[in-house]
Amino acid sequence: MSIIINVVVVLLIAFNIYNLKNVYKDVKELYKIHKESQTKRKKTKMKLQERKLNLNKTLQELKNIDLETPLYAEFTQAEMAYFLKVTQKLKEENTEIFIFASELLKHVKLENMRNFMKSAPFITIHQHPLKETEKSDGRIKAGSYTLESKEIDIYLEDNNSTLYHELLHAASSDFTYNVSGFNIHLESGESLGKGLNEGYTELLNKRFFDKKSKSYIRLQKLAELIELFYENKEDMVTDYFNADIFGLVGELLKSMTLEEAIDIIVDIDGFLNSNLNTIDYLKLKQKILKLYEKSPVIINQNQKPMQKSKLLVKNLFNEK
Repeated sequence: MSIIINVVVVLLIAFNIYNLKNVYKDVKELYKIHKESQTKRKKTKMKLQERKLNLNKTLQELKNIDLETPLYAEFTQAEMAYFLKVTQKLKEENTEIFIFASELLKHVKLENMRNFMKSAPFITIHQHPLKETEKSDGRIKAGSYTLESKEIDIYLEDNNSTLYHELLHAASSDFTYNVSGFNIHLESGESLGKGLNEGYTELLNKRFFDKKSKSYIRLQKLAELIELFYENKEDMVTDYFNADIFGLVGELLKSMTLEEAIDIIVDIDGFLNSNLNTIDYLKLKQKILKLYEKSPVIINQNQKPMQKSKLLVKNLFNEK
């Protein structure tokens, strides 16, 4: 009997030693992953800081430019005639885009369709099999819009949500100046506003077309916070569809310096990169809150003065 007990004890000790080795191996692997994540996060933040410095030098001239005067006007008769011609052509040749345009017109002014009517006749849509959805870094690619070729590539079938997101990019892109919504590529080689552009595009996709969106959740929330700097959020819609990021910057300059505006837009861009974490996200929202505290008093829907910061706090704690 004692022999059996000794054998059992030996087996239990061996089993526990084996488990401890596995636990140690798992902890070691988790620590390695954590260290790699921290290194990537640090590199991302350094790149963002470098971009801020470069953009601050490049965009200093904005301080001397009138950013409040819109770059767009009401439709001319010639533009109206062309728009009707494009619409009829879409109705006959491209039902998907025609339905999108019809729905979009329920939510935006006709003047905001200029960029869409320039691109619409040339847009091609390519549906890809599911096996092509994976990017080189292992993430899932839903869709894309290429400004130069007017091509939309769709990799996920999701009740038109991805298609409408990409068509919103097409409708807000000005290929003449290489600007897509709030995302601009400067001659210096720098870009600005890609994160804000993706977040706002998906926010409008959800609002206009009642889509159940699971894409760019944090970027949507950050775009919504930027929207609160506008006294009338319809002005942000207009700036977006006319690819006027400098109109947006002009609106921000009513509440902050140019350097602060560049700082938060570049920080938002950083959230296209998954290396940034929840702490970074909360810090950015706090940074925006401090900028709101410097904003002028506005009038809310009940005609009562309210600090923008109070509206922001309400929004911060009402996460979707």
